[in-house]
Amino acid sequence: MIEGIGSIRVLLLETEPNTAAEARDALAGDDRLLLVGTVADQASLLDKLGATYAQVAVVDLAGLRGDVGPAVREILARAPECCVIVTGANVAPGIVSRAVTAGARGFLLKPYEPNDFVATIREAYINFQELRRLQRIDRAPGSTARPGAVIAVYSPKGGVGCTTIATNLAVALARRSKARVALVDLDLQFGDIGIVLDLKSANSVADLLSHVGAIDASLVDEVFVRHASGVRALLAPDNLASVPAIDPERVARVVDQLRPHFQYIVCDLWSSLEELTLATLRMADRVVLVTTPELPALRNLRRVMSATGLLLQDERTLLVANRVPGKAGISLTEIERGLGRSIAATIPSEGIGITEAINRGISILDERARAKAGGSYRKLADIIAQGLEPAVVGRASRRIVPATEPTR
Repeated sequence: MIEGIGSIRVLLLETEPNTAAEARDALAGDDRLLLVGTVADQASLLDKLGATYAQVAVVDLAGLRGDVGPAVREILARAPECCVIVTGANVAPGIVSRAVTAGARGFLLKPYEPNDFVATIREAYINFQELRRLQRIDRAPGSTARPGAVIAVYSPKGGVGCTTIATNLAVALARRSKARVALVDLDLQFGDIGIVLDLKSANSVADLLSHVGAIDASLVDEVFVRHASGVRALLAPDNLASVPAIDPERVARVVDQLRPHFQYIVCDLWSSLEELTLATLRMADRVVLVTTPELPALRNLRRVMSATGLLLQDERTLLVANRVPGKAGISLTEIERGLGRSIAATIPSEGIGITEAINRGISILDERARAKAGGSYRKLADIIAQGLEPAVVGRASRRIVPATEPTR
């Protein structure tokens, strides 16, 4: 069974027009598969990978500009969540071996029957999903010998409370296990973590970019600013003009290299589905998808989940409904039905208390805060930590329990 919302998105590199037409017809006959583009060369394939959010790339050997091994590795470097299937006629066994060694998940010898073409895509995709799942279990962080866990908080719609959730989740995790917790503002243009926690610093994530590969404890202590809760925050740059020059890939590498220095690294992402956001979502050990009980927020989230497929539809991903119950009258049951997955946690609507906490630069969990949502964040932290802590790695239950009892 193919799980997830929507059809599998297939990008085709095919040099023969007749074969491309037959492939299109075969895909059109299966409602579980969706052709998102057809190209005739490797350069065009690489250009379309990101724009189409392809989950499967079917690649004709004749369209590659060099050996199959480097070509497959280049495709996977551009889109690690994409399943690559290679096709070709009169292919030597050595080429098949090099393709598989480089990361291809299937090989289809030409000429092929339409049924074989469709079946190969479905089987390779399912096997690829399972491989990715096992790889995430194998690298589950938490023990002293493993790096820290990256937790990405994201919504494709601004204003749904991602920064509030990221901030208070970080505080709840720090209090839960007395762990070293980082809070990283990856909304490089308009990040608000500094404002929400009333923090100021001459340093930002930009100051770590020149130290990729050499981030040590002393540099972390220098660049991160400490909040009263104990959470260490890495703020967005103050200089808006400097943001376009920042390389998203280097920022993602910085986040990955913070793992040895923290038990948890909570990342507050920009709502745009741009390169840095995608890179962070790929590397994250937990993805917190935030929505509110409003049609625009639900519509945007469903579109992104459909577009990214495997990336946001596996067991790493938790759906959090903020500001519930909502005035629009959309129930939790309707949200779950519309998004095709269960709500893992709910956060109550508490505008005045939250606004007051933000204006004072304190967490909702602070005893001085009058907001009553602290219990929801503590329960969310418990859910997030499942399988990520040394005491429970390898034996934690994979069942997700709602942070609050849903109101049906």
